[in-house]
Amino acid sequence: MTMIAATAPIVRPGMGMQYTSEIFDRKTGEMISIDQGHWITMEELSEAFGIGRRQLATVLHQMNFLQIEGTGRNARNRIQDWVVDKGYGKRNKRKSDGMPFDVVSSEGVRWIAVRWEDARKAVEAKTSSPAEEAREALQDFQKRRSGPLGGRQEIHWLADYFPHLTHDQMAQALSVSRQLVTRIMSVRSRQIAKAKALRKRHREPTGDSSRCVAQ
Repeated sequence: MTMIAATAPIVRPGMGMQYTSEIFDRKTGEMISIDQGHWITMEELSEAFGIGRRQLATVLHQMNFLQIEGTGRNARNRIQDWVVDKGYGKRNKRKSDGMPFDVVSSEGVRWIAVRWEDARKAVEAKTSSPAEEAREALQDFQKRRSGPLGGRQEIHWLADYFPHLTHDQMAQALSVSRQLVTRIMSVRSRQIAKAKALRKRHREPTGDSSRCVAQ
C-alpha cells in the first residue's frame, strides 16, 4: 500500500500571489485598495505539503474540498463552492488562454493542515491491495511509453488488464472519482456492445447466400 505522507505545509517566499480588491470611498471620492491576503496555486500547495498533485487531490477529495468537473480530457479537480464561500479558495481563469485554475488562501492552507492526518489515514484505509497492484502496474507501463496516457485511456487500460477491478477500485487506483470511472466505463460498454453487434451481423449469411448453398 502506498503511504500518502506529508510534512507540515511550508509556504516559501515567492510562492503564490497577492490579491487586492478596490472599493469606492464616498468621503474622499477615491478608490481604496483592500489587501485580501496571500494565495497559492494547487501546484504550490502540493509543494508546500511535499507530495504530488495526484496524491494531494486524493486527500482533498476525502475532505470534500475538491470535486470533479467535466468529463474525459476536460475533467478537472476544482474547489467546491463552500470553499469559496468560506474564503478558503478562489476559482480563476488564466488571462492568456482562459484555462481554469484555483488558488487557496492562507486560511485555507491552515484548514487543510488541521484535517490532513485524519483524511490521509481515511484514504489509506480505503485503498485496497487490488487497487494498489493496478496502480503500480499502470505506473510501470507509463514509464515504458514515449508519452503518458490520458485519463480516459488509463481507465480503458485498467479495464483491459485488470478486468476484475470494481469501479471503486479503479477510482482508487487512479485517484479520480468513482462517478468519472462509471461514466467512461458505461460509454466503453456501449461501444463494445455495438462493435459485437456489427461483427455478428457481418458474419451471418444473407438469404441469397443460403439459397446458393442449397442449390
